[in-house]
Amino acid sequence: MIKSMTGFGQAQGARSPCRWAVEIRTWNHRFFECTARLPSALTILEERIRDLIHHHISRGKVAILISLKSKPSFENGLILDEDKIRFYVRALNRIQKKYGLAREPIRVSTLLSIPNLLTVDQKEESAEKYWISLRGVIELAMKRLLRAKESEGLALERDLKKRVDAMSRSLKGIEIVAKKLPAERYERLRERVAEVTQRPDVDEGRLEQEIALIVERLDITEEVVRTRHHIAQFRKSLRRSGEAGKQLDFIAQEIHREVNTMASKAQNAHVAEQVIRMKSELDKIREQVQNVE
Repeated sequence: MIKSMTGFGQAQGARSPCRWAVEIRTWNHRFFECTARLPSALTILEERIRDLIHHHISRGKVAILISLKSKPSFENGLILDEDKIRFYVRALNRIQKKYGLAREPIRVSTLLSIPNLLTVDQKEESAEKYWISLRGVIELAMKRLLRAKESEGLALERDLKKRVDAMSRSLKGIEIVAKKLPAERYERLRERVAEVTQRPDVDEGRLEQEIALIVERLDITEEVVRTRHHIAQFRKSLRRSGEAGKQLDFIAQEIHREVNTMASKAQNAHVAEQVIRMKSELDKIREQVQNVE
């Protein structure tokens, strides 16, 4: 089953002393490209995170966002910024002295209102411990992302099958006409040549041979056969698991080339009409397969 390159997955998880939130988004892209927004403590794990994602996603643009909140721990302690207190007291004394203000005792509540006077000393975990608790959350978000990609891939597959069926019907119409074209064209050419030449010294055998060669060059039977084969390959590729987008795109290009050749060689109104319908479906198919992984 094909998978879409567009999807979203998220997960949250906690393992002491960390609480994680992971979001993964994907878009269509010719190659694998991953960007990560991580807490500074996880920078050392960026390559591991990319490798883990690449293990599940072969191509496409990926953006992963990871946020970390540490749980409160008794190992964490309060740190008092004594330099900030001394600076505050000296500044207050200078103001009182300079402007002749009455000296008043400095209350503790006043000191506690100083911004960032007290900070929490967070105990940093090692990168390996972070990875042990984070990996499972990434895997869960990835599982949900892949489920979304498969769901959209199923919708894409249904749409592509419908368009391929429409092309097959148009090709069948072309094939019916193509069987009659050589005989009709042969007679038409023979009549026109007879009208133009009207000479007793014309070599009838040579004339017949030349007309047959012209008709053969304008025959579209080979293009019809190749197109039917390409359509069968396209259907087969839709049933493949894994990466199928590039192959589907290549087959669609081959069908487009054969259809163009049919239109230029056949020079028939009915064939031209069916070719237009096939090219219309092909344009939509080629647009859709750009989003297939």
